[in-house]
Amino acid sequence: MVLSVLISIFIWTYVGNVVNRDESGAIRNLPVVFTGVEALEKRGLIITEGLNQTVTLNVTGNRDAFRMLSAETVAITVDVSSVQQPGQYTQAYRISYNFPATVSASSLVVTDQYPLNVTFTVAKLERRSVPVRGAVAGNVAEEYQAGEFSFSPASIEVWGEASIVNQIDYALVTINQENMTETFNAELPYTFISFVGETVDASSLEVDYSLINTTLPIIKLKEVDLSVNLIPGGGITKENMNRFVTCEIVPERIMVSGDEAALESLREISLGDIDLSKILNDETLSFSIPLAPELNNVSGVSEATVKISLSGLTTATIEVDNIELINEPEGYHADSVTTSRQIQIRGTQEAVEQVTKGQIRIVADLKNAAISAGTQTIPVRVYLNNRGDVGVVGEYTIVVSISKQ
Repeated sequence: MVLSVLISIFIWTYVGNVVNRDESGAIRNLPVVFTGVEALEKRGLIITEGLNQTVTLNVTGNRDAFRMLSAETVAITVDVSSVQQPGQYTQAYRISYNFPATVSASSLVVTDQYPLNVTFTVAKLERRSVPVRGAVAGNVAEEYQAGEFSFSPASIEVWGEASIVNQIDYALVTINQENMTETFNAELPYTFISFVGETVDASSLEVDYSLINTTLPIIKLKEVDLSVNLIPGGGITKENMNRFVTCEIVPERIMVSGDEAALESLREISLGDIDLSKILNDETLSFSIPLAPELNNVSGVSEATVKISLSGLTTATIEVDNIELINEPEGYHADSVTTSRQIQIRGTQEAVEQVTKGQIRIVADLKNAAISAGTQTIPVRVYLNNRGDVGVVGEYTIVVSISKQ
């Protein structure tokens, strides 16, 4: 019995003095957590300074409880729900413990703490949506062109201190690529730019997106000649066209962009046809510049002018009475009211002088005439015995009388 009592005393003394002995020490870098922030925001307020503070505590207490102390088990909180106006505030903080049920914090005593209070600044809260814009810090390869930026999202929601948020004009995404030859797409960060073009320090602000999906199309460029199709006539043939006709197109060429495969096969852009038999003298014509839907006119010129100049040709006028009517409407009879027309011919002087009126005939095709009795003006074709070195120029009509049989 005496031995048992002695052993019990020893164990009790050991537990009291060794196992459950108090310990002391400093717990550092405990983060300050602000509560009641939602109440602030409802009043249009926000904490702008003092958010990232830490606290150091000197604590004494039971060894089991003391050894549980850490940033995960000790909470330092400041309740800001009562703040009503912008300004600087100094408040005491609350210390609480989050221990397992088997560990009691009742033995813990804070013997010192630094700082004693927390100072923070409250300002007016502003929330705005600002557009996203893009810039290229690098460059596009030669014979390529950058298209229009597209962003997802196209705007950024930003909120924080009103004096900072209200400086922001837009969010700028910058592409740093050299010699780009294909469409660029990536998730990129951005910077806020002020209304005076300066970078805004947004480190204290909150945003709904930190990265912007940015796409910049890169398209192929090609300079393409403009052309017209000159149709021989009026004494001008394919063989002598270069001798008698000068064709000047302004602009001579345009810059086109689009899919590389589509541009590869594009050699020139035809403005249209010019019938030289209808060009009586030097003449300037205007043409719209046609372009396939998948291509884009980078030059921006929508019309071209074509100046046709003639030289080395002689014209003459011959009175022609050889008029023929063909394709009379069924059940009707047609007579030419016009008995003769002056026809202009053109060619070299020697060839023109050899033409007689007997070589020229006027033919009126009534196939498309209105089927009704009365007089009508009908366009005609003028034939000159198929001579190539002399041709008829101009357009002609005659008056025809149509009567029902």
